[in-house]
Amino acid sequence: MSMTIKAKGAETELNENAVCDFLIQNPDFFANRDSLLLKMNLPHQQGGTVSLIEKQVSLLRERNREIKKNLDTYIDIAKTNDSIFSKCQKLALNLIEAENADAFFAALEKSFRRDFKCTAYSLIALNDEARQFNHFTSAVSESAAREYVGALMKSKKPTLGVLRPSEQDFLFRHQSGKVKSAAVISVKRDTEQIALLAIGSGDSDYFQAGMGTLFIGFIADMLSRLLPRFINPE
Repeated sequence: MSMTIKAKGAETELNENAVCDFLIQNPDFFANRDSLLLKMNLPHQQGGTVSLIEKQVSLLRERNREIKKNLDTYIDIAKTNDSIFSKCQKLALNLIEAENADAFFAALEKSFRRDFKCTAYSLIALNDEARQFNHFTSAVSESAAREYVGALMKSKKPTLGVLRPSEQDFLFRHQSGKVKSAAVISVKRDTEQIALLAIGSGDSDYFQAGMGTLFIGFIADMLSRLLPRFINPE
């Protein structure tokens, strides 16, 4: 669409883009031009016409609804993060206060089961001396672990989502059938891998690739500093 106007005796052609550019550069063009605004009509989605002012008001309302929706989403995310942070803080304090291995692993199990509402969890320490600390914590040799979860151990980032059946059975054992998605992260002290932490959920969409790993990373870092004293007591 184009239009032709006369300027200083010459015809100048204006197209839609030129008009749009002019109005963008002069957003107050319609100020004090009420009569012009009232003459300008736009097609209505449900038939008929609406004035430019009515259309602008409608667009602003729609934009406000979208902003409110986004704000509500951000608030929900903030509340969730605050709740997770509080649980991590509580877990950290309980683990620091643990005086022996039984108290340490019991505090870890209680936190994952009661506070984080996990379907299952597993902490597998890498140690030459295989042993079972409780239902969810054990120690196995590094070679034995690599046979079943070698790919998970090699991963530099936490693994989120659905695991291979053999990996899931090794990590969660008798509770494997209840786990529909999981998060698995290596616990490292400097460059040495000392354990593998796995958290399972009965919701297939709970853990997904691309999710944030800040909090599970914090728990792994905390375990890397506290776990050795209970796995290899002097």
